[in-house]
Amino acid sequence: MIRFVLLLPVLPLFVPSAFGWGCEGHQMIALIARTHLTPAVSAAVDRLLMENPIDPALSRFCRDRPGDPMADAATWADDVKGPEKTAVWHYIDIPLALHKAASVDPYCPPIGPSGDSKNRPGCVTDAMEYEWTILRDKTRSGGERATALRYMIHLVGDVHQPLHAENNDDQGGNCTALLFFGEDRPVNLHAIWDYKLIQHQLELKKLTQPEYAAALDQRFAAKWPDWSRAKIDFVAWAWESHDLAEPVAYGKLKPPIPASLNSTATCDRQREKATAQNLSVGEAYFREAMPVIDERLAKAAYRLAAILNQSF
Repeated sequence: MIRFVLLLPVLPLFVPSAFGWGCEGHQMIALIARTHLTPAVSAAVDRLLMENPIDPALSRFCRDRPGDPMADAATWADDVKGPEKTAVWHYIDIPLALHKAASVDPYCPPIGPSGDSKNRPGCVTDAMEYEWTILRDKTRSGGERATALRYMIHLVGDVHQPLHAENNDDQGGNCTALLFFGEDRPVNLHAIWDYKLIQHQLELKKLTQPEYAAALDQRFAAKWPDWSRAKIDFVAWAWESHDLAEPVAYGKLKPPIPASLNSTATCDRQREKATAQNLSVGEAYFREAMPVIDERLAKAAYRLAAILNQSF
């Protein structure tokens, strides 16, 4: 997740969220997608990535990265969000209380002309449109297409994370402090969805990322025809994620956090409210949230595979 919120001065033990789906989620999406690429597309993806490698001097957040080139590329967009000035590309702040509308224009400042490659506004939906256009354009350089490919691998994952498509006056859950399974240090709701629940599941199942990815692929295999053949619609995918945030991410908390209406509460105020409620996430919430996360990971992977199969 890109909306990094430094909350330490007010709540010293609070751990902010930094990456959408975390290392594990993004890598598993890439690994599942790989299995659904045609052999020719799989080879073309690897060739493009390896002929235009990631700068070895780049500091990579995810230290334990699978050898698969797509899985390695899956977290690159978070690593470069500072120098590339694309932090706002990873989410869209649709108010949680808002029901589906015709467009997301008020919440997504459009990306500028193609020549304006930095310091531009945008959000996850139009960033995907922008980069997908570059990826499909065979007249663009290998470096440009490899960059576009890395963005697509990552952003397709981001748009399927429910807290990347909403804002409840809390910066997508970054300002909502909770305790996770009795841990001493509070963590924000966004971080719980980004990686804490997934990590807990991996530890519980005693599975590695590749093993869990294979298990998810097997479980959702029957969905591949429908999910891969449906229209590619980035805005619809954002609304799909948004519509899961209120009933699940916020609604399954005890007590549930309601969707705010025309609130002007600051991030600090939202954090104080959540802290005062002594909110915590435990086994009951985990059982409600994990099936949703599993499906979002699989759906993101199948849709990513469909995009790549159409792009090469």
